[in-house]
Amino acid sequence: MQNRKKLISLKQNHLFGLAYKKGKCFSCSTLAVYILKNRRADAKTMLGITVSKKRGKAVERNRAKRIIRAAFRTLYPQVKDGYIIVAVARSGCMDSTSAVVCSQLEEILKKAALLCGDAEKDYV
Repeated sequence: MQNRKKLISLKQNHLFGLAYKKGKCFSCSTLAVYILKNRRADAKTMLGITVSKKRGKAVERNRAKRIIRAAFRTLYPQVKDGYIIVAVARSGCMDSTSAVVCSQLEEILKKAALLCGDAEKDYV
């Protein structure tokens, strides 16, 4: 059986606020991603996804969240532990395919040096 890391969802409102306020923001046409180092010992990386009501009705917002979650799930085994990541869907995400969102999320995580094997530049 393959050893896979379990994707942990961010659910606490105060952690979303902390990521917005103190986290480093990286953005592209489809996503804005806030990244904050989790200072707790042996903390796992947590992902929170938000989509504004301006982006459409519930069906469109849920589709955007599914696409972002699927894109992150493919990259999650390479992501370093101990971070709080909040992904905010922008208007470009509503019309994009999952491949586009995945490639842009990978670019953002590389820029933030969160993928294993990247140079040790700790921006956050």
